[in-house]
Amino acid sequence: MNILVTGITGRVGANMARHFLDHGHAVRGLVWPGDRQSEKLAQIGAEIVEGDLASSADVVAAAADQQVILHLGAAFQAGGPFTPEQYFDTNIKGTFNILQAALGLGDKLEHVIVTSTDATMSKYPEDGLADPIGIDSLPLDSTAWYGYSKVLTVNLVDRYVRDGRMPATVIRFANVWGAGEILTFAQFHLKTFIDQLEARSDTESIAVLKEMHAAYQAEPHLIVACDRNGRPWKKHNLEVRDIVHAYELAVGNENTFGKVYQIASQKPFTWDAIVPYIAGKLDVPYTRFNLPMTPTFYEFDLSPASNDFGYAPQNTIEEMVDEAIRFSQEGGGAIIPTTL
Repeated sequence: MNILVTGITGRVGANMARHFLDHGHAVRGLVWPGDRQSEKLAQIGAEIVEGDLASSADVVAAAADQQVILHLGAAFQAGGPFTPEQYFDTNIKGTFNILQAALGLGDKLEHVIVTSTDATMSKYPEDGLADPIGIDSLPLDSTAWYGYSKVLTVNLVDRYVRDGRMPATVIRFANVWGAGEILTFAQFHLKTFIDQLEARSDTESIAVLKEMHAAYQAEPHLIVACDRNGRPWKKHNLEVRDIVHAYELAVGNENTFGKVYQIASQKPFTWDAIVPYIAGKLDVPYTRFNLPMTPTFYEFDLSPASNDFGYAPQNTIEEMVDEAIRFSQEGGGAIIPTTL
């Protein structure tokens, strides 16, 4: 197949391109002019086309003669800061241009997969979410520009599916971790919450902050984050290899046409399970605290992706930790806290 990958120089796009190249497909990547990562993709066999997602002419040229379009390119919150205009031009207009170019391919087009995100919805109610999040469990109500722009792209895909019967699918990512990133996840580090609570002046926060200062040693010092009642936080993430697995199974699968899917890792994790595991592997301290703030407590229902195209993520959270440690020891990363 001829496959166009937008966002090909990103951590997901690069792995996607490498996988499909290794399996004998022709891969073309649309990249920003002067993208320094383009050379690496060209060296492994990808055809590189420079252009701007906001330019319909650039997108049409990139999509010419392609059978599959994997639309990963976007302005996203971790890569910014971006202005509202940049979010609009890249994410909304860019997706419109991709869908218009796909429409122009006629019968040659076999599939378009547009990437979305769990940032489109509010996952943080005061008491957490007791039930797994289904595709339609929560409204797509984000007002942050990144999430809101992705809400509109989902609506765009739906329009082209219903009006033009386009073979299109939306795949929604959970929080994505690449090599080594789990170790620097801010919410595993006690210093993150010390910094947050120091900005607050309520009695409850001041009391917890005092306890934190008494317990805190030096970096890295981890935290088992719990809600006010002592329930450990829970989160569902996604590893890059499981994304590639999902796309491998979904591409060209008619069961997916016109649908939206959530993908995430094999299972969610809780802070009381994974933080002691990390601490033990690194021989660093951790402390358990009940936090006076809205908790992270959710997981996703992955059964639609499993039922429709056989999605079966393989990577466990413990394996991610082990590989991140190896990655760090080989000079690929550092074990340091980051800010939220």
